[in-house]
Amino acid sequence: MKLNILDNQVGGHEGVLSMGKDNEVVVKPSLPQEIVFYEKALLHPELRAWMPAFYGTLTMAHKLPPLLQQQQQQQQPVKTVKAINGVALTSITTSTLVSSEQQPSPLATSFLYHHKQQQQQQQQQQQQQQQLLVQEEEGHIKEDECLCLENLSHGFYKPCILDLKLGVQLFDESASEDKKKRLAAVAANTTSGELGIRLTGFRVYNSEVDEFIIYSKDFGKGLRADNILNDGFRMFFAAKLGPKRMRLIIERFVTDLGDFLAVIETQELRLRSSSLLILYEGDPMAFDQGLLLEQEKIAEAVRAEKMATKATATSSSTTTTTTSSSSTIITQLKPSLTSSGGHSPNDQDSKSMMDSGEKGGNENTSDDDEEAEDEDEGEDEYTQKIMDMRLIDFGRSAWTPGQGPDEGVILGVRNTLSFFKKLLELDYQEEDE
Repeated sequence: MKLNILDNQVGGHEGVLSMGKDNEVVVKPSLPQEIVFYEKALLHPELRAWMPAFYGTLTMAHKLPPLLQQQQQQQQPVKTVKAINGVALTSITTSTLVSSEQQPSPLATSFLYHHKQQQQQQQQQQQQQQQLLVQEEEGHIKEDECLCLENLSHGFYKPCILDLKLGVQLFDESASEDKKKRLAAVAANTTSGELGIRLTGFRVYNSEVDEFIIYSKDFGKGLRADNILNDGFRMFFAAKLGPKRMRLIIERFVTDLGDFLAVIETQELRLRSSSLLILYEGDPMAFDQGLLLEQEKIAEAVRAEKMATKATATSSSTTTTTTSSSSTIITQLKPSLTSSGGHSPNDQDSKSMMDSGEKGGNENTSDDDEEAEDEDEGEDEYTQKIMDMRLIDFGRSAWTPGQGPDEGVILGVRNTLSFFKKLLELDYQEEDE
């Protein structure tokens, strides 16, 4: 299975990969604590609905050629390092530099030093290592353990993405005293301590120049309670969509935040450095296509419900036949608008893409066997998302039965809801054009 680097991260640790036909699955190097959190979330369906779909775990295996294994046993190992792509390398030393043809896996590259090389060659190798590797630190990813999760950006064409860190306390109780002091200072000196939220990074698409504006973690740390609305959230909702589209987006986030708040108030857990990932479509044409598809699916569901209602008034044989037909339609609707990928929306091709179910309009399969297989598995529909919001990052989080909800996280969600409502009030009145 081919793995690709996820190129639209706005927060969190580097090293997240993606896989699948349309990169619909995220492969995230994870600590055991996060894997346990996802597994236990299966017992909490109310919160589970607000998390990315969890497909299981993936173990990365790195097998050295026999010669390198022998050399490794004969020499002292160097300190373990973690590749920027998120895969931890086992401690290795040898007298040769492994070429790409010798690599056991394209996911990890073993940078090994030749002690007898000239000083200039050694410096070049060290520079290469610095570019591709980062030193392993306390709490870094456990070697080879990865979560397979839903790619939340899948289904967007130009996704605007905000990583909003939740909570007043950022560390868990198992952290070292030094780490507790450091993270406590971060919270005290940023909006985390006062508001229970911090913008850890976001990106906004500008359709007029066809580029993204990226706001870093340092930008978010510089925000304060008195300017987070104007210089933070308002900047995130600055895509060139027009007031009507943006009002619809923020209204939906207000609804979602209210629903999420009602859930998080009932959950006995401690979220430490977890985030709300907030996404919306930044391209006007793609947004309109997504809205049209939404309306079509709603109309289709209404028709299916009417068919089912009529079927109950007919004879038993007719009922069986009609209900079966209705069930087929309803089954096709079960995957939500967030489950399929968005692709480049072209003026002339978008309608045909939706009618034919082709993704992007550039994959035409004429083979009878493949067509039959597609029919068995259901049509591959073109789907465009408008917005989404999910709870992510549980490397320091835990379920805590009997200890009540996380008040710091509740504070953050309430403040976010308040800020979004304020944006609607100030910037997006109903009479705006």
